Amino acid sequence: IESNEGNALIQRLKQQSEDNREKNELLVQQKTFMNDVSASFGPFDSQVLIMNEDGKGFTLLKNPQAMRLKKAGFIKDKKFVKQPTQQEIDDALQADGPGFFEGIFG
Repeated sequence: IESNEGNALIQRLKQQSEDNREKNELLVQQKTFMNDVSASFGPFDSQVLIMNEDGKGFTLLKNPQAMRLKKAGFIKDKKFVKQPTQQEIDDALQADGPGFFEGIFG
């Protein structure tokens, strides 16, 4: 009986290792990509990459657009916590309220 329990434990550990391997590969891919794009997108750039909710892709947004989506609860730590629809992304691109020059010159 101990042999069967040992085999079951070994099988469970093998499966756990396989599950962790896939998860770790995805994390390495994400981190590598983010490190690579940091050379292209600096802190003063007008655009930012946001990781999609599934963790397998990215969406390029303009900074004000990303800030509006963050304020609406879609983004946390440069990752979508809830993937917005294309309409929500497009709507976030439009400034709510008067534009810069309209606000100054009326």
